[in-house]
Amino acid sequence: DYDRFKNEEAEDFYLFLGQLNPYKKADLAIRAFNRLGEKLVVIGDGPQKKELAGLAEANIQLTGRLSDGEITRYYSRCRGFIFPGEEDFGITPLEAMASGKPVIAYGKGGALETVVDGETGCFFESPEPAALIDAVKRSQTISWDEKKIRQHARQFNRKITKEKLQS
Repeated sequence: DYDRFKNEEAEDFYLFLGQLNPYKKADLAIRAFNRLGEKLVVIGDGPQKKELAGLAEANIQLTGRLSDGEITRYYSRCRGFIFPGEEDFGITPLEAMASGKPVIAYGKGGALETVVDGETGCFFESPEPAALIDAVKRSQTISWDEKKIRQHARQFNRKITKEKLQS
């Protein structure tokens, strides 16, 4: 739902959003950001919540479940979106890109279909904290064109996707 998302000036935090289940790899994001020292907001709930809360250092905020409006505001203000799991498609990277924010994603699965390395985000090749840290640092050296990122996400809009599927 592309039109739901807005782009605002980035604040000094990265964002992870998803169910707190092992395959989403929130633990990988938390371990990396513990070492990196950058701020990370983790939105979501699930069976790993207590474990992840114990793992997170002071630079990491676990919010629990939030409303769609609150989530949209976090997307619009984050510095980048962290997508460390391997999924078939993954709607959250598209939501981040619809907000004009780059996606730092594990370079496997559906992220390869939606993220363009160096243009709409950065990939990391191994599911290890050091690889994610390197990708975050690489993303900080790129001057992101938030309008281009949003335009890229527009091609996955519900209406356009429906028309493509019907044709």
